[in-house]
Amino acid sequence: MRKISSIFILLLIIHCLPGYSQQDFKISFRIKGLKDTTCLIANYYGNGTYIKDTVRVNTSGRCIYKAQSDLPRGLYIFVISEKLHFDFIINNDNRFLLETDLHDLTGKMAVSGSPENSLFYQYLSYNKAKYDEIMTLQNRTRMGSDPADSIKNQKKIDSINQEIINYKLDLIKKHPSSFLGFMLKAMKEPDINKAPHLPDGGQDPATAYAYFRQHFWDDTDLSDDRLLRTPVFHNKLQKYLDKVVIQNPDTLIREIDRLITRAQSSSEMFKYLVWYSTYHYENSEIMGFDKIFVHIVDKYYITGRTPWIDVTTLENIIKKANRTRPLLLGQKAPNMIMLDTGNRLVSMHNIESKFLILLFWDPDCGHCEQEIPKIKDFYEQYREVYGLNVLAICSDTSLTKWKSQIKKKKMNWINVDGPRTLTGDYHEQYNISLTPVIYILNDKKEIIAKNLRADQLQIFMKNYIELSTKK
Repeated sequence: MRKISSIFILLLIIHCLPGYSQQDFKISFRIKGLKDTTCLIANYYGNGTYIKDTVRVNTSGRCIYKAQSDLPRGLYIFVISEKLHFDFIINNDNRFLLETDLHDLTGKMAVSGSPENSLFYQYLSYNKAKYDEIMTLQNRTRMGSDPADSIKNQKKIDSINQEIINYKLDLIKKHPSSFLGFMLKAMKEPDINKAPHLPDGGQDPATAYAYFRQHFWDDTDLSDDRLLRTPVFHNKLQKYLDKVVIQNPDTLIREIDRLITRAQSSSEMFKYLVWYSTYHYENSEIMGFDKIFVHIVDKYYITGRTPWIDVTTLENIIKKANRTRPLLLGQKAPNMIMLDTGNRLVSMHNIESKFLILLFWDPDCGHCEQEIPKIKDFYEQYREVYGLNVLAICSDTSLTKWKSQIKKKKMNWINVDGPRTLTGDYHEQYNISLTPVIYILNDKKEIIAKNLRADQLQIFMKNYIELSTKK
């Protein structure tokens, strides 16, 4: 057997010693003008920032942040106070020094041992210089009165903006493996000038839009969870879902599923996209978007694809989806059989009308005091035009108060007493926690609108009739 060299043995002993290995992180800071205090290390995540650790700054403004090699890569923040902080990158460089001045944290930054952060601060410096140039030109335009000068200034601004774009593209090309290049690629948006043109050289807006949407995520790797620890990804996701995709529940569902599928090889990105789409659409104020929430629960929660969710939270989410599902637009509204003011049973499904307004109200509800007169005006003005009827469900248990308020408010439509029902708790059936709540049903008793305000009734009915006529 060959003799193992003593150098190899020494290296093996050093490698096995406890402490930080060469792959662990040791980041040194020196901030001139700062001393004898505690600062925070935070990181970006989604649309927020989160504290990761604390560091103690000595009397000479020095401190060290140490972390294990499995520290998530991303953009981090050295926080001195709410208004004093600076960003730095943790990615490929494990040992480096950041030196700066308390009075100009970004402008005076000097980086040693980290090509990643050197490139990052060169980029920040360049951006700041170009921003100052643009602000100077904009101020000249505001101060001046010569239209010709304004045109010249705008041309210069456009030229600078193009310089910035070219600078970013060049940086991505020259430093493809850098974290900054990774972030800038994710920030890129499709160039619609590359979309197909018409024979006359112009562009069809529909074609340009389709190209923009189709290529929106081309330069973004959704399987790379480093994206989550930047201020870039959340804003891009929000823009795509809220402004780029057509705001139709079925279209949004398809796009959300497509994004989640692209991200499923990254457990962290998968979790974030499922969480974001759940949170974003669970309590959406846009009518009909609760369909998106129900779809997400059905596809990802009920099927066991969210094992990180605790049992209680999972049960509550599923319960809410189950309560929402029967009330989605297009669903036949759950029947209610209740007693009217003459103690006669009224079945909602048996009320004949082209459109039926369900009004859930309470005699002591201040908002009801404002809304009911408006609903009454709408009903009286458009009852014959639209073939309307109203079923008003009162939540109060006092029959005297109920009948008194009906008379006072001149509620000349079908009034029933909610507590006296043969069909169960309408609060649970119709997800009623506050009053007033308005639903609109068609002649098949299908839900066509819900949670409207009184002043939205005419706008909705007008648009609904026009769309129905076109179909």
